[in-house]
Amino acid sequence: MENEWKNLRFHLTEEMNNMMIELLVTEQMMKESKLTKNERKLLENHKAELLEDFRKEFQRNNIEQIKKYSELMNK
Repeated sequence: MENEWKNLRFHLTEEMNNMMIELLVTEQMMKESKLTKNERKLLENHKAELLEDFRKEFQRNNIEQIKKYSELMNK
């Protein structure tokens, strides 16, 4: 079974890579900056939207991999 896990490869598009960078930058801004309540709320909303967009893009580009992952998790 360990070999099956090693063979499982997910596809990351350029768009997903850019979203990950933007998520990291947003998270860093939230941790390191002194933000007003409104600024923090805006960043939290932006982060939530990015995460949702990433999730959709990831699912769209990894249909077979997600099926395989689910099968391995249920063994």
